[in-house]
Amino acid sequence: MDQALYGEVGVLIEKLDGLEINNNNIVDDNGDIKDIKKSNGRTRHHRNRRRNRDKENEREPRPKKEKPVKSIQDIRQKNAVMMLNELFSADKAPIYKVLSQEGPANNPHFVMTCTVEGRTFQGSGKSKKEAKLSCSKEAIEQLFPEQQFKLEDEEASSSPIPKPLVVSSSSVETLLEMEGKNPISILNEMHPGVQYQLLSSQGPSHSPEYIMEARLPPHVVTGTGKSKKDAKLNASKALLVQIHQVEFNPKTSEIVCKGAGAVDTDVHNEARFSHTFADKVAALVTDKFNEMFGMTSHSKRKVLAGFVVTRETRSEVVCVSTGTKCINGENLSLTGASINDSHAEILARRGLMYWLYNQLELACKNDPESIFVKGSDGGFELKEGIHLDMYINTAPCGDSRLFAMHEEAVDGQNLLTGPTGKIGENNRGKLRSKVESGMGTVPLQENESAIQTWDGIAGGERLLTMSCSDKILRWNILGCQGSLLCHWIKPIYMRSITIGSRFHPGHMSRAFFERCPSELDRKTNKDEFMVNKPQLLATTSPEARAVWKTSESCVLWIQGEGPEILNGVNGKVLQSGVESKICKMSLMKKFKSLAAHKEAVPRYGKDKETLANLSYMKLKLAAEKYQKRKEAMVSALKLNGSGKWMKKPVEIDLFYSR
Repeated sequence: MDQALYGEVGVLIEKLDGLEINNNNIVDDNGDIKDIKKSNGRTRHHRNRRRNRDKENEREPRPKKEKPVKSIQDIRQKNAVMMLNELFSADKAPIYKVLSQEGPANNPHFVMTCTVEGRTFQGSGKSKKEAKLSCSKEAIEQLFPEQQFKLEDEEASSSPIPKPLVVSSSSVETLLEMEGKNPISILNEMHPGVQYQLLSSQGPSHSPEYIMEARLPPHVVTGTGKSKKDAKLNASKALLVQIHQVEFNPKTSEIVCKGAGAVDTDVHNEARFSHTFADKVAALVTDKFNEMFGMTSHSKRKVLAGFVVTRETRSEVVCVSTGTKCINGENLSLTGASINDSHAEILARRGLMYWLYNQLELACKNDPESIFVKGSDGGFELKEGIHLDMYINTAPCGDSRLFAMHEEAVDGQNLLTGPTGKIGENNRGKLRSKVESGMGTVPLQENESAIQTWDGIAGGERLLTMSCSDKILRWNILGCQGSLLCHWIKPIYMRSITIGSRFHPGHMSRAFFERCPSELDRKTNKDEFMVNKPQLLATTSPEARAVWKTSESCVLWIQGEGPEILNGVNGKVLQSGVESKICKMSLMKKFKSLAAHKEAVPRYGKDKETLANLSYMKLKLAAEKYQKRKEAMVSALKLNGSGKWMKKPVEIDLFYSR
């Protein structure tokens, strides 16, 4: 007999003279197969398996070892839901239940309960997942209060990053070598201890906006994006901005490190201020809007704007607004009861003027909360350390937006890098007007005799309103306070303008101050007016583009006042049709109310009783320095080739205060 051979499947093959036996079959020399199965159809292999199985069945079953119940000290700090699942066995597992669901379909609010060992804990969130996590956290904190706090201390003490990160010169070189890498990759290579957490998701299902938190003790930042991936990317970029000596240049999006020989200190300081402060201003305005209107039908908006006032180290939102409409010519008011321009930027500035009147009234009462103090020669002066910053969620209409309409930012960056072009090239730097009852802007006619008249508008001519880019240019030349407030205070200028999306530094700077003629800058009276050049800042995370239809309604909130819903087409309060608190008539009433205070003394020694009895038009003209500066601006822009500033019909300013 030849040596026995074993196949891959354990089949015994034996070779004999003239025969080959393959378990159940015999193959002769002719190749014929003969079956040698037993009569019961079972092979020896099957019988052995059955015999062994019968013996095993006779054994007593092994007792199962009970899994020891873990304590909170044995559980590593992680997701609260996972911790509860590890702490309690299957028969005592937590039971979750949805109690309620409120809010619209695109912005729901869930309330859930978690029942553990007969105790019930409640949590809420904008999704079932968030609500489940919230009630699980509550259960952990209530069931294990002492251990939980101790666990957090141990976790913090054992954290690989217990102190603020200080970037050494070698780290600077490392970062510069990593230029072009994904910020997440840079953080993972330099600091693998970064923790990311999804905070919330907003917006409709077809256009969500996610908010992601990046934590690197002691730094905690957030980022937003159209997807979780983009939100995480933007959060990691914001974290790199927060870490000492590491920033992204707002104009090139390149890494800027203090200490690197090729990096200019001014660029470093600008970059550091840019993203850090811009994200703070954007978050303040957006959070205030969500707080006031987030759960209402007016939460959908295309353009959001607001002003933030900083008092030394404390920043607060003073006004927030939305809107994209202008008044129809047929709705112009001869009594100053309508708002002619209801774009968000313009409403925010008018809201700022209303808030300034409130601050002046507080100053008359010597209230320390006022940003003003009484001047020695009449009027009021701004306190030291007060700064004004503006936020707009997208590039304003007009010259700052027009020439980058078809350009898209790459890699989720809030930066457009297309060519800026020269002033005058393809209408760059030209004054533009908004479209009545529509969106977009058109170049102004260069006709010398072009003027808007009341009977012409009433007869069907289209009402022209200057674009937001042009009005921001005017604020940088004349101040944000307007002509009436110049009777009481000096011009107030913005320290910075933060743009939330479609940020193009070349177009922004040209539209907001660079197209200002140089001769106007030379005529600047340093005691009064200047050509202001605010810092143009971009948020780290670009805001997602709104995909819903533009609404005729606009919203307005002013600190210390209730919210107001406006109709952008007729310029009055929605539904009721009454005049807004920021229309011309209302602001003139605020002027007279301030003049009624004994402590209020106008500037330049003017008699306040005489001022209070003037018409709105004459009251504006009485601010002589302001009007002289305005005339110089209009003439200089015209000579510079930017075009002629278009004014509304004079009849709409001839009213008196009621």
